[in-house]
This record gives sequence, structure tokens and C-alpha cells, in this order.
Amino acid sequence: MLQTDQHPFKYDTSVNEKKKKSFWLAMAQCKCPVCTEGDMFKTKATNLKKFNELQENCEVCGFRFMPEPGFYQISLFFTYAISVAIFLVFGTATYYLLNNPPLWVYYVAVFTPSIIATPWNLRYSKVVMLYVFGGVWRSDE
Repeated sequence: MLQTDQHPFKYDTSVNEKKKKSFWLAMAQCKCPVCTEGDMFKTKATNLKKFNELQENCEVCGFRFMPEPGFYQISLFFTYAISVAIFLVFGTATYYLLNNPPLWVYYVAVFTPSIIATPWNLRYSKVVMLYVFGGVWRSDE
């Protein structure tokens, strides 16, 4: 296993080589980008108190999920983009399906799905950040 004083990118790459999941499946399941088996988050997204807490290390291969301090701050841009997409989709659907209803209907139609999607939005923003900018996914697979 990984010691706390080791570099974050020193991990056991030989773990489960034959059972590696695909890039997209591992991302969808919020799994470790190295071994695709260990969970990135401590709890499920439905735990509203701790849905966004990352594991320190992968329990399977020892990969550190926090490569450097502040690494996930940029994931807020992904969160913002997903929120804007939710606003546009539900706002446009409300306009066309309800024939330009009063303003309060737009508020309900836009903010309700946005608030409900918040745990998944924040989690997947971190997953995308680690997979795309973490520099650990190997291109040979």
C-alpha cells in the first residue's frame, strides 16, 4: 500500500490488470482512475451530509485522490457548466410545454431539478477533473 510520505503518483499499477473497466464505466461509477475498482467517495451521493467527501487513498491500489492542494477548485467550472445546461434545458422545456407560463413556474421548473442534481453534479465534476486533468489514465486502453 501507499505510504503517506510517498509521491501521489506512485501507486500499484499491477492491481487487477485483467479486470480493468472501461474509461467511461469507471467514470460513471466514480471509481479510481488507476485500478478502476476502488471507490473515490466515502459515501453514496444520497448521503446529503457527506456526499462530496473523497477517500484519502484508493483502498485497492493506494492511489491518492488529492494530487495537490486545491486540485479540485477548477471542478467548479464543470459544476457551473452542468448547472447552466440544466437551466437551459428545463427553462426551454417549460417555455414550450407550458406556453410561456408566469415567472414563478420558471423558478420552480429550473431550480427544483438543479437542487436535486447538486450531489451528482459536484461528484461528477470532481471525477471529470481527476480523469481528464489528473494525468493518470493510460491511453493504451
